[in-house]
Amino acid sequence: MTNETIANQLAHRTIRAYKDQPLTEEEVTTLMDVARHTATSSFLQSCTVLHITDPQVREAIGAASGQPYVGGTKGDLFIFVADLYRNSRIRAEQGVSSEALSSMNLFLTAVEDALLAAQNVVVAAESMGLGTVYLGSILADPRPVVKALELPELTFPIVGLLVGHPDQEPGQKPRMPLSVMTAKNTYPRVESYTETLADPDREVTEYYDLRSGSRLESFSHLVATNIGVGGAHVSPIMEVLHEQGLCLR
Repeated sequence: MTNETIANQLAHRTIRAYKDQPLTEEEVTTLMDVARHTATSSFLQSCTVLHITDPQVREAIGAASGQPYVGGTKGDLFIFVADLYRNSRIRAEQGVSSEALSSMNLFLTAVEDALLAAQNVVVAAESMGLGTVYLGSILADPRPVVKALELPELTFPIVGLLVGHPDQEPGQKPRMPLSVMTAKNTYPRVESYTETLADPDREVTEYYDLRSGSRLESFSHLVATNIGVGGAHVSPIMEVLHEQGLCLR
């Protein structure tokens, strides 16, 4: 079964090179309206989306991410923020304590809102013929990002997103089989991932070989060697969350 929306989603590719052609005001407004209409946990609407148009702010975010294409002018940069500050202000104006908003539970609802909104924007952007790339790398050094965005307490940048007119046509990165990633009712137990992922590992190795000619790496090797090494995997995220008054209990 398929339709135009599903076909676009199944054809998803990450685009890291963009033409120097900014989105139109109408395109930006459309994408932000899509974000605004995204499902939200408990109708708390705990997400704020920032469109980065100031070159200095963008360069600061690019420097924090460690990825050159995050800075510059190619592609439009958006930051999806978990935002409990706005509701704390609303509660204060109603004479209600905001202590509950510092909990891990409430932070997770805001994370959900931010990620749902980001994915909705990706689906919309790709339906418009635009390319996208998620930027988890903005958390490689979160303090400068918080500072550059002038984020108040009870807010935290969850993910960045570049959207623009593609200047590359990359191949589609292979994925694990459905039998590994999905199941009915209970978690899918696998006797040996080495055996189960043998074919997918070969596909990933071929993908990287064709893309760069110098990177020979399987998915299993990536998992074994890249997790917990540098960037957002080791940055002081919890410290900054606490500095922002989040996840205190």
